[in-house]
Amino acid sequence: MISLQDIVSQDNLNKTLRAKPLFYGYVIAVASFCILFATFGIRFAYGVFFTPMSVELGWSSASTALAFSISVLMEGLFNLILGGVADKYGPRLVITLSGVLIGIGYCLMPLVHSLWQFYVFYGVIIGIGMGGMYVPLVTLIARWFKAGRTLMTGIVVCGVSIGMLVIPPCTAHLIEYFNWRTTFLLGGLAIIVVVTIASQFLKRDPSILGLKAYGEKSENWQGSQPALGQEMTFKEALKTRQLWLVFAMLFAYGFYQSAINIHLVPDAISSGIAPTTAAYILSVIGGVSIIGRLGLGALGDRIGNRFIYILGFSMFTLSIFWILNDKSIVAFFGFAAIYGIAQGGVATSQSPIVASLFGLRSHGLLFGFCGFGCTIGMAIGPYVAGYLFDQTHSYHTAIFYCIAFSLLGLILALLIKPFMKNTRV
Repeated sequence: MISLQDIVSQDNLNKTLRAKPLFYGYVIAVASFCILFATFGIRFAYGVFFTPMSVELGWSSASTALAFSISVLMEGLFNLILGGVADKYGPRLVITLSGVLIGIGYCLMPLVHSLWQFYVFYGVIIGIGMGGMYVPLVTLIARWFKAGRTLMTGIVVCGVSIGMLVIPPCTAHLIEYFNWRTTFLLGGLAIIVVVTIASQFLKRDPSILGLKAYGEKSENWQGSQPALGQEMTFKEALKTRQLWLVFAMLFAYGFYQSAINIHLVPDAISSGIAPTTAAYILSVIGGVSIIGRLGLGALGDRIGNRFIYILGFSMFTLSIFWILNDKSIVAFFGFAAIYGIAQGGVATSQSPIVASLFGLRSHGLLFGFCGFGCTIGMAIGPYVAGYLFDQTHSYHTAIFYCIAFSLLGLILALLIKPFMKNTRV
């Protein structure tokens, strides 16, 4: 028999549930996760396409890598442009159109028979489309979440990690079953569908729905907030030493990160490892980077994001010595595990460190500017590694270049200081 007390208790529970609906920021996070999974999953599967494309079409490693370099250079340029556009007009239109453009670029890849087509379809069209993905989405997360911003950014960009975990091995099997041309076509169609649907759930900031950012009222929260006690404009930030240090640091990170992600699979294949097994090495990076994104992301909220960069650069520098002379399967998978954790932590901390130094007023534009530094490095790294391989028939020298840029990033991270004492960055 139901008592009056049970009825009152149930009524109070119903009122509580009605009073606290699901925070819409979590819907934003899920949609952003799906978009990053689709677009960056196939983006980082480029190393799986690398060998079958270059062999069939007779291209050198440098020529094949140049398409990716052009693509990430265009991505960086349009990160800067579209980050500012999304700041002003909102992310939905920018991300929808960008996703369609990426899909069209991949759908055109089956038509490639010459380098100029390859550079236009993959380098320019896909590169421009990718410029409307990462920066607007992580800026969106920064606007919706104040407390635990780095951790939530880490959760969302786990879409990239899980995409790297799932899509490269699937790509390898599809290339075996069909060919690289059909696989590109399938990837393009999938991106158009996923991005178009998911982007319709995006809202520019909480005020549109009459909400506040998650944790905005928390008095004890000590996460990312502008060190100057004010929101800095792009022009104001350009005059600071901190912005240029972050720009240069991300350039160094982009150089070695992209060189490794693109050439790790070809290096493994040239060392006698089967193509499908080599693809799983790349997927390990994506899988364990989830640990870095979540674990180091949560740690960054507590101790500051600069320390995450210091830790990440140090881990990479030490781990890459593993495959310098040892080309065994164990060495490749061991390197991938350590490197993946470091990459996950560093990638997650990019947006929060910009927010902590300069605020959110021009976050999309500022993060796009710093991201442009990263993508310049990403454009140069794969081409240099490919050129060195063509000249020496080994990735030995290229690995030393990656070590040098990792050490440069470590030095720059140590030099970044907050604007005020006793402020965490």
